[in-house]
Amino acid sequence: MLNFLSKKVVDFQKKKLDLAEGTLKKYIQEMKEFENTGDSKGIKNHKKMIKIWTQNIEKIKKEIKKIESR
Repeated sequence: MLNFLSKKVVDFQKKKLDLAEGTLKKYIQEMKEFENTGDSKGIKNHKKMIKIWTQNIEKIKKEIKKIESR
């Protein structure tokens, strides 16, 4: 059972997760647009951002699991 503070932290992390997933989806959509226009610089930059946001999402998920397992 989570105490009050842990529950607040988990709620905050879940909000961060939602925002991060939304940002990742935005970059994926924009990358598709760059692929359609052949903008290789845009594709390269967005691939980097997609990798970063994917890693961020995994870190947030791990943090949520860690807090919930206490």
